[in-house]
Amino acid sequence: MLRWYLASVVFLLIVSPGIGYGVYRYVMDHPAQPGSMIGRVYEKSVKSKLSILCSRTLGDYLKSGGTGTQAQSDATCACFVDDMFLKLRDVPPGQLDSVAQQADTRRTAEMIIKKCAYQTGLN
Repeated sequence: MLRWYLASVVFLLIVSPGIGYGVYRYVMDHPAQPGSMIGRVYEKSVKSKLSILCSRTLGDYLKSGGTGTQAQSDATCACFVDDMFLKLRDVPPGQLDSVAQQADTRRTAEMIIKKCAYQTGLN
């Protein structure tokens, strides 16, 4: 009986945390595997953040006198979110914020939003 208690304690203190850490590392290193649940959750969360960012940016633009309709703004944001996610697909979740702050990423986002605004007719 003591052997079972000892085995249970060893499992709870050593094996379980090891398995948990392995799963955590796998999730952090493989965020966007197509078709996986992890990939879908990652895609949804990143696209949500990009959509909020785009909506704020274009909302401020339209309020400050920019010409365009809300439908054009929504279409521009949908285009931006899809294109920008393709650029950020392989970035691990822990590095997403630091990659987003890089000058190269900001230039890419600016070019994508200009391209999308041009395609939808937003001036």
